[in-house]
Amino acid sequence: MATRQPRRNEWHQVNGKWARSLGTRGIRVRLFQLRKSGTFYWDVWRPGAGKDRKSLNTGDRAEAERLGKELLAALLRGDSTQAIGPVTLHELLERYQVEAPMFVDNADETKSDAKRRAYVLQAYFGARCDVRTLTENDVRAYTTKRLAGGIKCDDGFVTKIVRMRSVECDLKLLFSALRWATTVRIGNGGRWLDRHPLDGVKIPRERNPLRPMASIERFQKTRDAIQQLASEAATEDLRLRWMRVELALVLVEATGRRRGAVLHLAWDDIDFEYQTIRWRAEGDKQRREWVVPMPVTLADELRAFRRKLGVVGGGLFPSERDVSQPTHPDVLSAWIEQAERKAKLPKLRGGLLHPYRRKWATERKHLSVKDVAAAGGWQDVTTLLTFYQQPDLDTMLAVMSEPRKVTESVAVRR
Repeated sequence: MATRQPRRNEWHQVNGKWARSLGTRGIRVRLFQLRKSGTFYWDVWRPGAGKDRKSLNTGDRAEAERLGKELLAALLRGDSTQAIGPVTLHELLERYQVEAPMFVDNADETKSDAKRRAYVLQAYFGARCDVRTLTENDVRAYTTKRLAGGIKCDDGFVTKIVRMRSVECDLKLLFSALRWATTVRIGNGGRWLDRHPLDGVKIPRERNPLRPMASIERFQKTRDAIQQLASEAATEDLRLRWMRVELALVLVEATGRRRGAVLHLAWDDIDFEYQTIRWRAEGDKQRREWVVPMPVTLADELRAFRRKLGVVGGGLFPSERDVSQPTHPDVLSAWIEQAERKAKLPKLRGGLLHPYRRKWATERKHLSVKDVAAAGGWQDVTTLLTFYQQPDLDTMLAVMSEPRKVTESVAVRR
């Protein structure tokens, strides 16, 4: 006697994975696994709208069936908000990092940092937390716990005590993802999130942010230490490494560019004829290409380095593991730290190479802010003025020493 084949509206297995359809033609919810013993998903088919897929965050068939029937009932009622179902923190952050245009265009270093922050957020709130239920009290509780440290992650990592700046960056990622989710269309013409659950809640900010600024004396002492390390190198490869570290430091100090932008430079980007530097989009935080004039003094230094290194083309800072790739920014930072220890310099709290970017911007406060932003790679002059150009004693003294006085004619005119 032949065995009856289960219908698609009954639970059945396909290659060891469970699947079932609910509903009828026109409005149907399909429940299924992508792998054996894995999490269940649903596919929702709507006439004229197509398919909407979502993880149910459960591997239990009975629970998946319950959620599927709730969804089907909501669809039959025409309740689009309920039909969307829970929006888990894990799915929100994963999709944001893969699909959001404003995030996808970021540099690899920024993406890597966001991945670590998403990991901590999920460790505290839970990967299956429905973000629609988040409140201002949740933000306050997270802030308190993050500052104190002790958030336990799945791999055994436990967060340390941090400053408010770290909390601010975590929550900016969460708020950006929530805001993006309110723009994502789903199959029925609605939005993935019908509202921003934390709209109006203020992100806590660092009242006394650490924005250290390097000095020319620090630069010279670090450079001297690098030259000493090069002269003491036991091998030719090690000597060339320290020469490249010195070159990187020179470029950071002279151009005010981020370490990632500097490390992506190739010799073809240095135009000695027209005396310009082309900053590549792949090394820029905003993925923008810049062509900036190069001072004669810097051009002379770069020519000298090229002769000493004995190179003509290729990248300025090839990785020692794969010469087709640039040196990783963290590797360069580790070498700079070694040089600063050699120079017996105290560590700057809150920065290593970025303080040279603040130094560069502050040295040019007397110049057109528009031109400083373009030369240093800032798209927004507000960022330059707020976070990079800093008050200094010489400029403040000049302000206090201003001899001009307001006359009666000027005062009356107002």
